[in-house]
Amino acid sequence: MIYPDNSTRTRTVTPSVSAVVRRGSFIRSRSRTDTTGAFAPNVTGGTTMRRQLLAGTTILGMIAASAGLSAAFAAGTASAATSSTPIIVGGDGDLAINAGVGPGFVAGLYRFNKAGGLDGRKIEFTGFLDDGFSPATNLTNAQQLVENKHVMVVAPFLSEVSTASTGDFLAGAKTPFIGWDVNDTFVAQPKWGYGINGDQENPIEQNGTVGQILVATHDQKTPGKVKIAYIAENVAGGITSNKALAGTAEYAGMKVVYEKAPIAVIGTTNYAPYAQAIIASGANVAFETLDTGDSVGLAAALKQAGFKGPIFNGVTYLPGSLGQSKSEESALDGVYVVNEFPADENNTPAIKQAEADLKATGQPPYLTSGVSIGYWSAILLEQMLKATLKSVGGNPNDVTGASIEKTVNSGFTYTDPIAGGIGTEYFPAEENTPTGCGTLLQTEGAGFKQIIPYECLGAINVAKDKKVDVKTGKIIG
Repeated sequence: MIYPDNSTRTRTVTPSVSAVVRRGSFIRSRSRTDTTGAFAPNVTGGTTMRRQLLAGTTILGMIAASAGLSAAFAAGTASAATSSTPIIVGGDGDLAINAGVGPGFVAGLYRFNKAGGLDGRKIEFTGFLDDGFSPATNLTNAQQLVENKHVMVVAPFLSEVSTASTGDFLAGAKTPFIGWDVNDTFVAQPKWGYGINGDQENPIEQNGTVGQILVATHDQKTPGKVKIAYIAENVAGGITSNKALAGTAEYAGMKVVYEKAPIAVIGTTNYAPYAQAIIASGANVAFETLDTGDSVGLAAALKQAGFKGPIFNGVTYLPGSLGQSKSEESALDGVYVVNEFPADENNTPAIKQAEADLKATGQPPYLTSGVSIGYWSAILLEQMLKATLKSVGGNPNDVTGASIEKTVNSGFTYTDPIAGGIGTEYFPAEENTPTGCGTLLQTEGAGFKQIIPYECLGAINVAKDKKVDVKTGKIIG
């Protein structure tokens, strides 16, 4: 994909499976859930883990799709001066990748619906449809949501395998989709797909949080001392991500001594050869561009092989469940996690409110990656609905998918309704540019120590080695 540096951006869409790799500066996790929706990581790599993940999430998908979950937050009668027609919304994507996305979304709707919704129009959540890592199923899910459920918006939307076909269908149906902008669906239709932290799929413009690595290594003034290795899974997205990450590291003054994507997406159980290759490269820092199981497996192998440098990944922020496995706890002890969203440890007013919303809807109060994606997708949707209501003159019945798209692309700025959330987003610029936000944490036993609180550092154009204005999407200078 090539992104021109002017304000008109043309993307070449590759409809290949962008499977299980992180885009931008972060990684998505592969995990499973129990029937409560709690985040419960599986630490074993390979085929067994994938089968367990899909099996473990089936029950949650059924629960999320049930009428009971939807009705609990969409019931109520509007006043005579408002509309009582519900705003129907449903989710689509890989449920196993980020457990808790459905419950997180419901928690995000809780106060909005309790307060009466959009002038009486409450959000009715039909549930989250699991695509089971199938691009065809992802498209079928979208068609079912639009044609059978009659959704106004598809949210939360997150998938490792969704393609341009899903985006083209939703755009043709004038149906916006909101979630984690990490796949070809968002690439194909940026005017209709809105990421909760900007465009994480752009290989040219990357998150500016790469500097957090230098903070962890205490090399802010001497970045050249850092010899970093980036390792990914052997898929197109992993190769692209590693190349982009290497660009941001070099921009920050670090030396990239290893940049490869040799790990199979499915079936890897022996990580020793990869650990040895990283050590042989002379790296003193390792960044794992991997899913949860592979990140844990490689971290353990690196330690066993005698690697003494810091290890980073973006997926193993597992509050509330890390201590369930002593082997996982041992493998991850001391590992740094670059978390793309505000973490529980941020302890801001917005985080406290999110935890309260989770408790109010019967969920554990932990903002794991999946829960965070669901929760912030709901908050972003609500703010877009309010802005659209104003733009159409105050009649809630005139708020449609098409009017949401018009409002957003005419210039919409998201601001946190409560201080300390995901941070300001400027649309339409964020359709092509990442916000560059993240929290740096370090694993300590079964818990986490916050090294750098959530911060937004903007984006870097790695081709031009220059910063990008997140308000406009244009290169600065």
